[in-house]
Amino acid sequence: MRPNGISGIRVGKIFIEDKVLYLAGAYIGTFAVGLNDTATGANLPSFQAHYHLSYETVSLVFLAGLGGYLVSCMPNSVVQSTIGTRNVLLMAETLYAGGSLLISFAPPFPAVMAGLCLMGLGGGFYEACLTSVISHFESSRFMNILYAFFGLVSPFIIGALTRAGAALKLYYWFPFSPATLVTICHFVLFKHYVMPSDHEEAPEHKSVREKFKRVTLKDPTWVFHDINYPCSGLASLVGNTLLLAPMCGAMGLLWAINSSVSNWVAVAVAGFFLGPNTLGIFTIISTRVPPSLKGIVVSITLGLGLVGSTLGPLIFGIVAGKVSPGLRILPPVIIVLASLSALFFWTIPPRRKVD
Repeated sequence: MRPNGISGIRVGKIFIEDKVLYLAGAYIGTFAVGLNDTATGANLPSFQAHYHLSYETVSLVFLAGLGGYLVSCMPNSVVQSTIGTRNVLLMAETLYAGGSLLISFAPPFPAVMAGLCLMGLGGGFYEACLTSVISHFESSRFMNILYAFFGLVSPFIIGALTRAGAALKLYYWFPFSPATLVTICHFVLFKHYVMPSDHEEAPEHKSVREKFKRVTLKDPTWVFHDINYPCSGLASLVGNTLLLAPMCGAMGLLWAINSSVSNWVAVAVAGFFLGPNTLGIFTIISTRVPPSLKGIVVSITLGLGLVGSTLGPLIFGIVAGKVSPGLRILPPVIIVLASLSALFFWTIPPRRKVD
C-alpha cells in the first residue's frame, strides 16, 4: 500500500496499481476467449468438409455455443457475487480449455457440439465477468480497448491453417495452449479483487429477485439499450446517428453491387462504423445503474447480444439455401435493424451517472 492510499504491488522501483492489474487481466482473458468466438463461423467450411454435412446441419454449431453462453452468461453476476471474481475466472478457464481440448482431436460431430458447448460455458463466464470488471471503471476508452483484443488474431490463424488443409485438426490447440498461462495470470492478478458496491445497501444483503427488481425499477431505460445491443448503439444520440448512416450506406452498396472489390469495401466500411456502436452500450449502462447492479445488467446485455449474433448466422444460413436471393437479403435486413436501433435512441432520455 502506498502512503497516498492507492493499493497495488511494487516490482523493484516500479509501483503497479491494482487498477492496472485488473485491466491487464481483463485484456488477457478477452484475448483468450476471442480465439473461439470469432473462429466458429470461419471454421464452418472445415467442419462441413470434415464431417460431410449439409450447411443447415453444420450451422448447428452456433446453437451449441449459444446454449453454453446463455447458461453461464445470464447467471454470471449471481455466481460472481457468491464465489468471487477470481474463482469464476478459474472455473471459466477450466471449461474453456476442456472444450477446446476435446475438439482438437476431431471427434465425432456430436462430441464437437459438446466441446463447443463447454467453450461457450467458459466463454460466457469469461466475457460477462471481465466486462463487469471493466464497466466499474466507467470508461469508454477501457471498454474499447477490451473488445479490441477480442478475436484479434483468430481470422489470420484460421486462414493460414485452411490454406494448409489443417484448420479443424490444429486450430483448437490455439485456445487450449495459453489456458495454463492465463489461469496463472488471473489467479495472481485477481487475488484481492472485490466487486465495488453502492452506498444504498451491500449486495450480499439483497436476494437475486430483489436485485432484478431494482434493475427494472430504478432506471428502466437501460432495457432499451439492451434491445439495441444485438443491432447497434452508442453513448450519444448524434454520434449513433452519424455512425449508423455510413454503415447503412455500406450495406446499400453491398446490396446493390455484387463484385469482389465492392463487397470487400462495403463489409470493411460497415464493420468500421458498426464496431463503436456495440462497445458504447456497456459505457452507457455503466452510467445508468449503481455498482451493485452492473454485474446483472452486463450479464443480461451480453445474453441478448449473443442471441442476435448467434441466431443471425444460423437463420440466414438456413434461409440462404431456401430462397433464391440467398444471402442477398441480408443487407436490407441489417438496414432495417439499424434504423430501428436509431429510433430506439430517439425515445431514450439523456444518460446520467448513477452513484
